Amino acid sequence: MAPSSTSGAPLKRRLGFRLLLVFFGLFAAGVLAATVTAIVLAPTLPPVHNILRKHLKAPLQVLARHGQLIAEFGNEERMPVTLKQVPPALIQAVLAAEDRSFYTNPGIDLLGIARAAWVDIVTGRKAQGASTITMQVARNYFLSPHKTFTRKIKEVLLSFKIARELTKNQILTLYLNKIFLGNHAYGFEAAAHVYYGKPLKALDLAQLAMLAGLPQAPSLDNPIDHPHNARARRHYVLTRMLALGDITKAQYAQADAAPIATRAHTIHYHVDAPYVAEMVREYMIKHFGKKKTYDGGYRVYTTIGAREQEAADQAVEDGLLAYNIRHGYYGPTAVVPVTATTSRHRLRRDLRHYTTVGGLVPAIVTAVGYHSVTAYDLDRRTVHIGWQGLSWAARFITVNAEGYAPQQASDILKVGDVIYVHHVGPGVWALSQIPRPYAALVSLRPHDGSIAALVGGFDFYYDNFNNATQAYRQPGSSFKPFVYSAAIAKGYTAASLFSGAPIVALSGAHGELWRPHNYSDHFRGLTRMRVGLAQSINLVSIRVLRAVGIRYAVHYAERFGFKASALPHSLSLVLGSATLTPLEMARGYTVFANGGFRVRPYFIRKIVDERGKTIWRAKPLVVPPPPGASVAIHGTPHFAVQAISPQNAFIMTSMMQSVIRSGTGQLALSLKRIDIAGKTGTSNHERNAWFSGFSPYLETTVWVGFPVPKSLGHYEVGAHAALPIWVQYMGAALAGRPDTPFARPRGIVTAIINRHTGLPCSKTNPAAMREYFIKGTVPKKGGQRGVPGPAQSVRSSGLF
Repeated sequence: MAPSSTSGAPLKRRLGFRLLLVFFGLFAAGVLAATVTAIVLAPTLPPVHNILRKHLKAPLQVLARHGQLIAEFGNEERMPVTLKQVPPALIQAVLAAEDRSFYTNPGIDLLGIARAAWVDIVTGRKAQGASTITMQVARNYFLSPHKTFTRKIKEVLLSFKIARELTKNQILTLYLNKIFLGNHAYGFEAAAHVYYGKPLKALDLAQLAMLAGLPQAPSLDNPIDHPHNARARRHYVLTRMLALGDITKAQYAQADAAPIATRAHTIHYHVDAPYVAEMVREYMIKHFGKKKTYDGGYRVYTTIGAREQEAADQAVEDGLLAYNIRHGYYGPTAVVPVTATTSRHRLRRDLRHYTTVGGLVPAIVTAVGYHSVTAYDLDRRTVHIGWQGLSWAARFITVNAEGYAPQQASDILKVGDVIYVHHVGPGVWALSQIPRPYAALVSLRPHDGSIAALVGGFDFYYDNFNNATQAYRQPGSSFKPFVYSAAIAKGYTAASLFSGAPIVALSGAHGELWRPHNYSDHFRGLTRMRVGLAQSINLVSIRVLRAVGIRYAVHYAERFGFKASALPHSLSLVLGSATLTPLEMARGYTVFANGGFRVRPYFIRKIVDERGKTIWRAKPLVVPPPPGASVAIHGTPHFAVQAISPQNAFIMTSMMQSVIRSGTGQLALSLKRIDIAGKTGTSNHERNAWFSGFSPYLETTVWVGFPVPKSLGHYEVGAHAALPIWVQYMGAALAGRPDTPFARPRGIVTAIINRHTGLPCSKTNPAAMREYFIKGTVPKKGGQRGVPGPAQSVRSSGLF
């Protein structure tokens, strides 16, 4: 007999009832477990009230004097913004893509969590889904990224807590600044710069929607590495915005059709000062530690002037390239096979081993004409070099010899040569080469020692050795002013006479004979100190040092910031046989420039933390205002020490003005200024070329030499190798500043003297000239030549 059709119904009801009991039992157990877990975990949750002040990892920013960006150091690009700075379209796009109920939910999405939990149970793996913006903030600010059930419960609990204690706008601001968006970009402002090279406010709807689609999978959806995925994700965001009524159909269609036009953008630096940036980085690591330096969000304001630094970079580059032209072409960097069928792809592959150095771009010669060549460069350009950019390239033989002048382009280059080219004007290129000598320039503001510009070499990324602060080189005759100042302090005058006859002296521990000579190898008769310094006459200067005394001169030099232990205690002192850095020389010359005060060079004005609070401010030594001057002084100033008298500084400045007017520094006359003074310097065998000079506004020292000292070549003296760099820089740095004569202090008098005898004479005398004296040192008619005036009773032991 067949079973009844209804006999199974009670069984099914009983089975369904039991399954329902099981389900509710499991649900109750889950709720109970979650409740117990919540009770256990709640006390371990971090406090939320500090989240608004919570530190965001942000790179160290190095800034110029007026806030222009010099460099950034750190692994994360982050540029925090306020909600008012964020375009409304981005907020709409983010909410559409990530959390449409953000402004109404309690911090979590219960349905989303249930769906995610079901996926976890069914698939047996931990799913990420259902994270609201508040939950992402909780995870990013407080929790680890590891996906565990315990962390998920903490995330839910913490989200409730954040939603209760913070406003929605505060939560959204935290999210917009913290979220990772790929390619080292954290936060949407940083992402805008990384992907588009623009600030958020400059992006269009398509670009904003692209960024809004990144948080879910920044590695897989970013437009640089995966443009197809990025387009699909942008389409999703725009579709959601259209569905929510945030945009019109026309806006949607235009944005959805926009191309994926993006590439990796580096941060744009407004001031190129990598040597200064490295000095800041080293300082910060030393005082704050590596971790805080790289992610502490510090902003370091330096003393660097944007205009001065740009001028310094250009002057050093031009000066070293000019040296190249004077000494001939070293030859190609390498040779690669090139034929008529060689593709651009192959050329690019061969160029990938080379980088731009300074302003020089690597290129491969692809064709050689009679008086021109064509090359393909690293920037994927075809450049043409005419004869004007080639004719200089006689073959380099030694620093003192070149080959024959080339007659045609094939005398210089051939197809396949890897060369460097230099852009010299619109559409105009020249053959170039990486300079072999190094150079340094350091420029200080004399009133407080702040560094206005500093260049440590041709290209920091090619060689990061900082020649301005680390290269100890012999300053040659540029050290003479410090000895001459000692003579002025002992009562000698600019009119005192010293012999320029030959000298033979004992030198060294074994008593070797030392026969110093003048650079010209010519001897002089009795010569005034002014002329001796202006024309850099070595034999006169040695006698000045003898008159002063070596011991006295060495200790006197300490007034300029030099260490006595670093100076030779011999007659070679006046010829610059010590080894000093350009920065040390620059500091010494500021004493002349500011009227006699010893300032201390510094390069950091202030340090600001991530909250904008100034945590450190420089306390420079400043030159005190003249007596009776009404100068506004802010705060408590730290006045510099009076190193030499104002009268001494004025006399020495006047003598160094003669270096420019009639001596070895006459190239500086091209500046057509009366407020400049300085001194050339050349060490033995032209191993180092120097010029140190100043105006009331800036002191600047330039050095040129090889990294391992050797001859720069005949005639590569300070006036030829270093002074042109100084002139170019000072011309640009002083542009717009009034031509202000150096202030004449009290106690300076003038007298008419005979230029041959240094003694007073009448105005009608053909040899009459006007000379400055410190009051009380004017020589008397019929007096002894070269002897100090009555202000000092010093024996004239300097006439030999």
